[in-house]
Amino acid sequence: MSGVPRGGHFPPVPPPPAAWVAAEPSPEKPTSRKGRNLALAVAGWLVIASGTATGVVLVGDGGGTTQAAAAALPSASASPSAAASSSAPVIAPAPTAAPSPSSTVKGSVNGSTHSGDLRFFLLPVPADAEAYGDSDGSRMSIDDVAKTLGNPSTSKKILNQYGCAGGAYRSYRSNDGTVTVNTQLLQFDGSGHAGDWASGLTFGKGKEFSVSGIDNGRGIAFDPATADGDGELLGISHVGDVEYEITVTGTGKLAHSLLTPLMKREEQRLSSGR
Repeated sequence: MSGVPRGGHFPPVPPPPAAWVAAEPSPEKPTSRKGRNLALAVAGWLVIASGTATGVVLVGDGGGTTQAAAAALPSASASPSAAASSSAPVIAPAPTAAPSPSSTVKGSVNGSTHSGDLRFFLLPVPADAEAYGDSDGSRMSIDDVAKTLGNPSTSKKILNQYGCAGGAYRSYRSNDGTVTVNTQLLQFDGSGHAGDWASGLTFGKGKEFSVSGIDNGRGIAFDPATADGDGELLGISHVGDVEYEITVTGTGKLAHSLLTPLMKREEQRLSSGR
């Protein structure tokens, strides 16, 4: 996980894709959660996490995806005199769709530094996809992130040491209903710590693979034991001071190529703000 565990929960929406269990380099024994084992070794720290694959439902893009409801057609009724004078059909005016509200979430990027609301940089939700929760996405404080980890107090120390300013997440379901896509961002005090956090992630289970066109990016596949089981793909990388994770969940073994366009789109968003 980036800073957000697979299988963890952030109220009020379901959790991001990975779970963390942090442990300081001391005799203290870390607690753990049920599920896949995940380890993060960064600058002398060892973070071990485990979580179960969960279809997270986090929502929306920076522009919002609100389905407009068509206005009800006015009833076509004729007065007695009109009915007597003409038998021509009454033509009702065409329905007018209510405008979608525009998002007020703003952000900007200058080189490797991101400013403004981190939710602005979340992977946009396709116009034909079904978004869940707040269409702008949800924020995560350091406490929110730490509470999802097996050792909250130690995990919070690590996040503070790396200058983590918190995170954001959102998810949506594809228009054909076959997959759920979750995006999670964590912002650090610089590109170095964001890169350390991303590259230090290791997994006890899952098959790692490279993602074409993504510098320093990698993917991990968690294939189900049966054809009708839940499959999961996790893509991890960072752009500047922001580390990102994209999780795709669906039924059966998922094609690795599903991650490529999603990660490229997230990198574009983080690089240009567009």
